[in-house]
Amino acid sequence: MHEMRTIKRVLARMHRAGLAVVIALAAIAGASNSCAHTNQSVSPNGMPKTIRVQLPAGAADVDVYWPDAAAQAPMVIIAHGFSRHRHNMSGWGQHLAREGFVAVVPDLPTWSDHARNGRFISELQAYFGASESWKTRIDATRVGLLGFSAGGLSSLLAAAESPRVAIWVGLDPVDRDGMGARAAPMVQSRAFVLTAEPSACNAHGNARSIIAALPRREHYSVSGASHVDAEWPTSGMAEFVCGRSTEEKRNAFRVRATRALHEALSVTPLSRAKPPSDQSANPLHTKQPWNGEQEK
Repeated sequence: MHEMRTIKRVLARMHRAGLAVVIALAAIAGASNSCAHTNQSVSPNGMPKTIRVQLPAGAADVDVYWPDAAAQAPMVIIAHGFSRHRHNMSGWGQHLAREGFVAVVPDLPTWSDHARNGRFISELQAYFGASESWKTRIDATRVGLLGFSAGGLSSLLAAAESPRVAIWVGLDPVDRDGMGARAAPMVQSRAFVLTAEPSACNAHGNARSIIAALPRREHYSVSGASHVDAEWPTSGMAEFVCGRSTEEKRNAFRVRATRALHEALSVTPLSRAKPPSDQSANPLHTKQPWNGEQEK
């Protein structure tokens, strides 16, 4: 009983800090990130090339997924959530490679130092842009950042520092201590945000402050979605705590995020998937949507 009370106190402190409680609980329960159970189908696009990078912000393994095209392709760096692993975003890596992007999926160097993770993402972007061995495959002038949960916060911090980023995509991001809200006004790129229903898993939707502060934003709320619908693949433990993930809601995240990346990075769509109806992803009114017009 004492141990359970201790765990609850720890989780309460983490929740007040703006972290994704469900992911912490999955870690405490012993869920393995490297062999996460998934009920989501992930079609193979070939094995990624895994490299080890040593950057000032930290060292990490990075998976690189290549598109079939031989020409230079735009790069999307994909950031996982709190306490998670690059394998928890491998579905996004494979999918975006099939859609014509070089998808870069790193292990972030820390669990909770989001500023350091943001620096790491910025340094990783610069690493691929400067490396002679990557220049023939990566168009460093077309870069997008995509992040889930706390990875959404870290990638936002990176986008705020880099004028070379063309688009930031936040997949049900969370904020911590107002870091994201303070950084959001400095994001010069297009910002595209997809959010799930407010819950303890996404700090009760505290990304609202981030969204309100973004100068060039487009925001869709995926009606009825749970936090883990944006993670691909997620784990059985995360679903148990956070809510069941469904194909319909996962598809709402996948299709809308992919379409935004296509538009921002000038990539011809390869899939024939249609955007979900407004019943599954409802546009929310913002003062300054990306297209300069009031969202309908």
